[in-house]
Amino acid sequence: MSDAATQLVRAYLHLNGYFTATEYPLVEKSRGRAPRSVTDIDLLAIRLSHQLADTEVLRKHGKTIVGPVVDSLDPELGCAEEATDMILGEIKQGHAHVNAGARNINALAATLHRFGCCPAVVATRMARDLVQRGSVTNPAGHQIRMVLFASRGDHAPHGWKLVHLGHVFRFLDRYLRTEGASMSATQLLDPALGWLALLRKCDLKLAPVAAQENSHDDQTHHRHRAGADAETA
Repeated sequence: MSDAATQLVRAYLHLNGYFTATEYPLVEKSRGRAPRSVTDIDLLAIRLSHQLADTEVLRKHGKTIVGPVVDSLDPELGCAEEATDMILGEIKQGHAHVNAGARNINALAATLHRFGCCPAVVATRMARDLVQRGSVTNPAGHQIRMVLFASRGDHAPHGWKLVHLGHVFRFLDRYLRTEGASMSATQLLDPALGWLALLRKCDLKLAPVAAQENSHDDQTHHRHRAGADAETA
């Protein structure tokens, strides 16, 4: 079962129109030797070129059938709506950093070829360019990007896109309060969306830790002052 951060990012990308595969394992096979685990890719995601607003064309008799997807792509992802975009993602619950496996040229080349991003003859070159620059364009004109999702940190490897998990949380919460409110008519089976929807049903809200700590400090200050006033009286 995927960890909480992976489930969160997967739900976020689904809402933005991506199809995803998580924790994709890669194994090295060689003649006469037992298979050896090389690494696993935290996240693979692909979004086919389309305009989300085009769903209005499907409106018939004043009715439109929609799924859990936003009306416009989140700008934080840095992807144009008209582009076909593939993401190789690294997901960290803590500080932003990249494992060695995410930079393994042979593993990335095998991944690119397996998912049809490029022919085998150019997969290694594209994987090397991807590690060095953070993004490449395949022979079909589709962009392939490295994206790091983390809760803390301000820096990612050169050319990589960094998306903070706090932003992902706020994006999902805002979706459930606005465009996703209509989805309350159905059961949300996605774990991350389901938990956030349950929080809303319980009248609980997300709040930054700093705001909670300030509120706690204010309450403590008021209690101490009230106690001091009582002693003075």
